[in-house]
Amino acid sequence: MVRNWAVRAPLLYASIWRCRGFAPPEEVDLKPTLRCNLRCKMCFQRRLSDEDRKRALMEELPTGRYLTLLKELAEFGTKRIHVVGGGEPLMRDDILEIMRAVKELRMEGVLTTNGTLLDERIARFMVDVGWDVAMFSVDAPTPDAYGEIRGSPRFFEKVVSAMRMLTELKRRERRVKPLLQIHCVVTNLNNTLLEDMVELAYRVGAQILTFDKYYPEDPSLIIDDRDIPETLEHLKRAALKAERYGILVNVEEFLSMYKKPPSGVICYRPWLSADINHNGDVVPCCYSEEVMGNIKERSFREVWDGEKYNELRKMFKEGRFPDFCKDCYFYPGFLNDVPFGKQLHALKLI
Repeated sequence: MVRNWAVRAPLLYASIWRCRGFAPPEEVDLKPTLRCNLRCKMCFQRRLSDEDRKRALMEELPTGRYLTLLKELAEFGTKRIHVVGGGEPLMRDDILEIMRAVKELRMEGVLTTNGTLLDERIARFMVDVGWDVAMFSVDAPTPDAYGEIRGSPRFFEKVVSAMRMLTELKRRERRVKPLLQIHCVVTNLNNTLLEDMVELAYRVGAQILTFDKYYPEDPSLIIDDRDIPETLEHLKRAALKAERYGILVNVEEFLSMYKKPPSGVICYRPWLSADINHNGDVVPCCYSEEVMGNIKERSFREVWDGEKYNELRKMFKEGRFPDFCKDCYFYPGFLNDVPFGKQLHALKLI
């Protein structure tokens, strides 16, 4: 049933645009800050200069603009708000006020966090307001491996404790939400630890574990040809262990990220969702730096239904994709140039 809806939803939204000329985004990704307390090996944050960081801090949208934006989104039917990086969202002092508004306006809320700043006050807040998903970015199941990827092993136990605390609070309050999700970017630093990631998810009470394809900020982290068979074996074991533990894991979807789409496939992203950067720039997706408009100067609806966005939709319908699509490692998965993708095709596994 879920799978069918995942296929039908984009078509439904596109048909609404075709018949009515307008439909709201189903999801909006808010990237409220570029500030971050970690310097992960696979992250673009390592490229930012001190000047970049100072400028980004000065450009951040104020609380009031987020509150009016959320009201606007809720009024015309957006279903889900994803509070995500950029940087680490919990570095904003007002982030709980923003998150509270999401739930008061009856939208689903997803938070992506590195977990290092998530204390009991924040965990209790999420349980009390019925926040929907707490997604922890954790790329290794041991302090040493975590430290190699995320810059410091000392944060590992803090993040594990935060996840356990959230699980225990839910148990005591007899709450299901927020669902606890672990998000793991797969590189050559952790490709042999994938079934151990399932074990970690089980220990902290996570319901979901997602493996993510690595966007090559640093080519040295790409899984090498000779390591691919071993990586596939670890993915297989991870899937089997997750099934035993009753944890939802996305191994099949992860492999599909390397799959070339059939001829004529249309990406529905410009109809379904938008990203709003820390400075108010609205972009079509996380791979694009092409600005559709800025909500400091206009309402979101004016940007979403504006000339630039509608021209982009026209291009997509005609099968003409802009340059930023060549870097897409998600649907429709244009790039398969990395060794892992090539090998999977050669083995006819995707």
